[in-house]
Amino acid sequence: MTTGRMDRFFKRLATVQYRRAGVFAIAGVLMTALALPLVAKLGLNSDFEALLPKDKPSVIDLARIRDRVGGFNTLTVAIESDDVDAMQRFAAALVPRIEKLPPDLVHFVDWNISAYEDFVWDHRHLFASLSDLEEARDDLDERLDYERLKDNPFYVQIDDYVPPGPREILERIRDEAEEGKKEMEKYPGGYYIHADRDFLAIFVRSDLGAGNAAGIERLISSIDAEVRALGPASYAPDLTVAYGGNLVVAGEEHQALKNELTSAMLLTVGFVLIAIFAFFRNWRAPFMLGGALAVPVIVTFGFAELAVDYLNTSTAFLGSIVIGNGINPNIIWLARYFEERRAGHEVSDALLRTHRGVWLATLTASFAAALAYGSLVLTDFRGFRDFGVIGAVGMLLSWVGAIVLLPAIVVLNERVRSLIRDSDAPARNFYGRLFSWLAFLNPRATITASAALGIVSVVLVAWAVTQGPFEYDFRNLKSVREGSTSARLINDRAGTIASGSKRGDGIAIVVDTIADAERLRLELERRSAGEEAPWGDVYSIQDLMPEDQAEKIPVLANIRELLLDAREHADEEELAEIDEHIPPETIEPLTYAEVPVEVASMFTEKDGTRGLIIVVSQREGSSTWDGRYLIRWAEGLRALRTDSGQRPALAGRAPVFADMISAILVDGPRAILASFTATLLLVLFAFRALRQRLFTMLALLLGIAWMAATMTVAGMKLNFLNFIAFPITFGNGADYGVNVMRRYAAEEGLPNADRVRTAVGETGGAVVLCSLTTIIGYLTLFTSANLALNSFGAAMAISEVTCLLAAVVTMPALMLRFNPSG
Repeated sequence: MTTGRMDRFFKRLATVQYRRAGVFAIAGVLMTALALPLVAKLGLNSDFEALLPKDKPSVIDLARIRDRVGGFNTLTVAIESDDVDAMQRFAAALVPRIEKLPPDLVHFVDWNISAYEDFVWDHRHLFASLSDLEEARDDLDERLDYERLKDNPFYVQIDDYVPPGPREILERIRDEAEEGKKEMEKYPGGYYIHADRDFLAIFVRSDLGAGNAAGIERLISSIDAEVRALGPASYAPDLTVAYGGNLVVAGEEHQALKNELTSAMLLTVGFVLIAIFAFFRNWRAPFMLGGALAVPVIVTFGFAELAVDYLNTSTAFLGSIVIGNGINPNIIWLARYFEERRAGHEVSDALLRTHRGVWLATLTASFAAALAYGSLVLTDFRGFRDFGVIGAVGMLLSWVGAIVLLPAIVVLNERVRSLIRDSDAPARNFYGRLFSWLAFLNPRATITASAALGIVSVVLVAWAVTQGPFEYDFRNLKSVREGSTSARLINDRAGTIASGSKRGDGIAIVVDTIADAERLRLELERRSAGEEAPWGDVYSIQDLMPEDQAEKIPVLANIRELLLDAREHADEEELAEIDEHIPPETIEPLTYAEVPVEVASMFTEKDGTRGLIIVVSQREGSSTWDGRYLIRWAEGLRALRTDSGQRPALAGRAPVFADMISAILVDGPRAILASFTATLLLVLFAFRALRQRLFTMLALLLGIAWMAATMTVAGMKLNFLNFIAFPITFGNGADYGVNVMRRYAAEEGLPNADRVRTAVGETGGAVVLCSLTTIIGYLTLFTSANLALNSFGAAMAISEVTCLLAAVVTMPALMLRFNPSG
């Protein structure tokens, strides 16, 4: 029993809880009412960018680029009909309406490139290749020489060769321009129409983030309102409109995640309540524990709104986890209370005896869990840090709820009707007797088998580390849902239409000067042509401009002079050809500003600046699901330097995932070390006897070794979510060993075997229920279609089983063979 100050504190607390139970209950209701508005405001950001800290290069770059460049995300308006003309007319009527939507929704609309076709034709002389122009000039010069010689009566031609005439030369130049026009034929009228001629795409570029679910919904609703106002059926009976693009897919993922979160929460609550009822065999027990836990859980997520602002992919399912894990001290307290009441103690006395018996064990266990979660706060990876903040606060508040609120709820129930009268022999005695029997069956064999499994586990884990423990195949981390949604099917069709969005498929590089842009473009293209560069094609506004303009202009001037000279030797048809296609008298180099906005928007900044954006695509044969490739791609581009020696800003999927992997590799070991150190210090604090400390830590380390080996055998690799299972397990896994060992330490005066039997038989049963509720919380993560969340749930469920077995089977066997009090 506790003595001194803590004894007096709990005596006063038990007295107040017994006399003023209603006050505690009202206080809990008021705290819940204050926290609920904050919980209602707590958002969900499913964008992977939300997992990274703001000081990572990819996040810094994105912030810099978004200040200058817009339209990184896309909503595709898919118009479908067998009537091509109807689709074109509907698109032409719809686009002006979309362009009038607020700029925070629509940055620009990419829908028709006919203006670029006209631009190329109007400047067809400059778009001809330099070699063809030089050949045309030389052929014209040769033809003029021929015509002059032919007019000389003394000229004798010794062969039949006649140099090409103006008509043939102009036809060559015209045919080259016509080739460019033929390329445009796959875009009838300049529209993005599928080859099947039943699908027209309008690409709405937006500044909305992929995690801005409310904004995405507002954009879709706004466009849909304009669609309904036009009346698609009035254009063609079969004309329909649907939506795709990465924004719609992100919105679908967000909604699916919310639905999965709700399902997981309901399943957790339902199965936990069933497990509690099955254990206590008292229909009021689930309601008492549920009421005591509801307050700290709601307050925890109210605090989360203030501390982290929103939930992300890592923290979305923490509600289920906090419920499954946070209920543990409540179960230990209530189980001990029933034990004291069955022993014949009155309510007030049972309250005090329960406080004295469990406060240190539950505080140590809850604090260990809180520190395990809290160790993640030391990391830079926001996905870890937010998880740690919410988890740590949840564990501490759950312990406070167990010590402060649960006893008051129990007293109120006792006033209605004695709890002990509707309590049969609790199922925990069955669990306790089962594991007690296992521990007493053959302690030496249990110790030997556990040690052997531990050695094998260490060997397996060491082998896994040498083979590469990290998951680089991101296909194993994505969301997998049955079938394809309408948006994904639209994206598949839109993806076959050229120029859907080069920027969206690659990495955007943004620099500050034209000189830097041109030098880097040439360097990227040169290296891309070789085998060493981890990127493919390079795109910039320069691709929309004629090449070698400075060299072409004097050649075109020569061609004009030669064609004017050729007029005197031309017939009427040739004169018409010359007049139609002769280069203008004055040709000025085209500038970026002259490129039609319909195609230049992709390379235009918010202030209208052009020419400073370069887009680099992935290398052919490489996969953006390959984490190692994404790292090489991002690192290769990050090695670039401008003329001032600065690294250019990058935006794209590869830099974000590269930083995510880097953060895990650096932050994961740091969190594990911090969690282990904190748990060790707590165990040293909780026990005075060396063997009690040693056995508790040994059981924990053995459970973790078994956990890692099981993951290895199952083929599980570490990723940005399941990595945190290890630091968390140091706290959660210690929970069970600490509670069993504290009960052993409290049973002073009994023979060693009886102390072990009481610790396992009484507290061990409650510990099994604690582990079961925690497992339920983690297994509900399988309601998510996200494979990374599934792997985290699996890793934590495995850790619960292995650490529980080590605590209630192996550790008691050690306690029987080697008296912990000795």
